[in-house]
Amino acid sequence: MLNWATKKRDEASQTATPTLRVMLVLEPSTAALLNTDKLSLPGTEVRLHSGTLASFIATPQALRWTDMLIAQIDPGNPREYDEFERLARDHAERMPVVAAVRSLSVPLTRRILRSDAVDVLPIPFTQEELQQAIETGRASQSVTRSGERPRGGKTVAFLGALGGLGTTALATQGGIIWAETKSVCLIDLDVQFGNAALYLDLKPQLNLADLIDAGDRLDPDLLRSVAVKHISGLSVIACPADMMPLDSLTPDFVAKLVDLATQCFDIVLIDLPGAWVSWSLTVLERADVACIVSTLSVPGIHQARRQLEIMDANGLGDRVRMVINRVLNPMFRPVDLTEAEGVLRHKVDYPIANDYPTVSAAIDQGRSLAAVRGKSRVEKDLRAMVADLAVAVEIERLAAS
Repeated sequence: MLNWATKKRDEASQTATPTLRVMLVLEPSTAALLNTDKLSLPGTEVRLHSGTLASFIATPQALRWTDMLIAQIDPGNPREYDEFERLARDHAERMPVVAAVRSLSVPLTRRILRSDAVDVLPIPFTQEELQQAIETGRASQSVTRSGERPRGGKTVAFLGALGGLGTTALATQGGIIWAETKSVCLIDLDVQFGNAALYLDLKPQLNLADLIDAGDRLDPDLLRSVAVKHISGLSVIACPADMMPLDSLTPDFVAKLVDLATQCFDIVLIDLPGAWVSWSLTVLERADVACIVSTLSVPGIHQARRQLEIMDANGLGDRVRMVINRVLNPMFRPVDLTEAEGVLRHKVDYPIANDYPTVSAAIDQGRSLAAVRGKSRVEKDLRAMVADLAVAVEIERLAAS
């Protein structure tokens, strides 16, 4: 049964912010406890459907009206959870979907955010928590009068503790994997030694230098025209063809570049130079997650620790994920990373297996690891990294909001 608790915006906001039509689907026992007077939110019209998710789906009129859905579900009910996942997936381009759940836990939050849901709302919730969930949905797919929905892409930065550790290889191959399900752009900001396009056997006609030269003319259309697409679907903004000084980039330029890229793509990967320059923190402050890459060598661990200290000093330590590349896997026991983690004073989040022949062949041919050698250990590790990063960027974005 539909209980239309409609809250309309005032006339003053009509010309400022388009109304977001939010459907709140709650079980009758939960809906009965809701104070509908608290549903009046700026720029938002909220309607309450007292019933199950299935009963809402069976009401075409309500489904057509809805710009954003907040639905109470029981993740322990396989049929209901599958129905929720399917709805979120099928309407991802048109309608942000939020799960409302009782007894919410971190593992459950991670599970739900692996679907196409944009947020998770605990039950019971406060008016502030409801408004925060609505704003997350609005940011992910805002409704405009033209019907267009600007993207709110997530950003992951890759920073090598030293040169030659395979940072670019991880970024490019990780990007290929991520591009299987999302629109992904890799930006090579190493204006002196960048190799991202080379690793993918791409020969771009335009590159980062053209975006620098554009100045105030830099916009989403120009950014898309400079990005060259790999056969996997991964887009790449290549480093300049000629070596440039690191200060050719400015904090204002990289801030605008990253912001524009997140409007155009679901995921933006940034390959940073190893040297810290005036704009390094500008990028890292905009990154949802920063991956510091090292190996288990003494210099690598030492320099990674120094990078971590800089991140901590700037209040960005919680965004860091530690990647240890080229890990040799013993045959009869698990890899022991205890000593490295003790020196780093940080958990090793992603150990990546050492498979020089496969990675080298993929780089030489500009192909994916899977195309060179199916089901390799290094590809398995990278897929695990990408899957976890997909959840991590969502959690960090929610925490920041």
